[in-house]
Amino acid sequence: MFLLDPEIFFWDIAILSMMAFGLTINFICFFWIKKHCAAPFAKRFFLGFLGFLGLLGFLTVAYGSFIEPQIITITQHSITLPATNELRIVVLSDFHVGPYKDAAFVRRVVQRVNMLYPDLILLTGDFIYGKTSQTSDLLPLGDLRASLGIFAVTGNHDAGQSLSFLRQPIKNEDRRAEIMDMFEGMDIPVLHNEHRIVTLPNGSLAIAGITDLWTGEADIERALNGIEPTTPTILLSHNPDVVLHEESHTADLIVSGHAHGGQIRLPFQKMFSIDTKLTKTLQLAITRGVGESLARARLFAWPEILVLDVNSM
Repeated sequence: MFLLDPEIFFWDIAILSMMAFGLTINFICFFWIKKHCAAPFAKRFFLGFLGFLGLLGFLTVAYGSFIEPQIITITQHSITLPATNELRIVVLSDFHVGPYKDAAFVRRVVQRVNMLYPDLILLTGDFIYGKTSQTSDLLPLGDLRASLGIFAVTGNHDAGQSLSFLRQPIKNEDRRAEIMDMFEGMDIPVLHNEHRIVTLPNGSLAIAGITDLWTGEADIERALNGIEPTTPTILLSHNPDVVLHEESHTADLIVSGHAHGGQIRLPFQKMFSIDTKLTKTLQLAITRGVGESLARARLFAWPEILVLDVNSM
């Protein structure tokens, strides 16, 4: 969808304006140099360089807005858990279906994931973009396959809470119940301050999940309560700021999304990022996610399927 959704109208106008400005600068400089071939070299060089910057700006905005957001990358890491056997865990987050991502894109992600033959798939929230999102675009997630199961938590966008470009709170309709009902029909448990025990060939694994921190409803203690101290535990939290809560430190692995890897990463500036203070004493996996919020663009923060290959300790 392009220039039709009120939620993205401003951003698409801004993107088109930047592309038009860059291309206009390029054309003006090119035709001026062509018309004034006898002008001093320094002036022609300056305008040539200015024209190059205009073209570079146009190409960068076009690439970041329409090409990179469609590039699905796979990032693999090896981690250790006190488990009795090896596992392959796939982490997906931040689909943000709506004006930028639809069922066709979700289906592409699902196809890539199933080719990885995961044991576990963890979905860490922000499934929708906003109030105009169609949850039916998430139906391809029902085709995900994992030998030990699929587990999910919801994110701040699912609860109708987000931030504007000026960091001002935006409150929309809470659509978590709608998402949870859909996922239940696809046999995907959505963990709301609770946990499940997964039986492994030689032991067990606890998968705990909390609702998003921004809702004020997250209850880490309740999610982890009742898990045996000897049971390896993975905690799902959309927001990685959960590590700032001491209660989360009993988990062996925390899995999050939310930050989009910065979404737009420039050499000296990161835009649309979430300022997250993290401690290095915990085992924390944060995926860049696969969708976008605010502007449709990504730059040097490619959509990511995160693969965690678990080695037993």
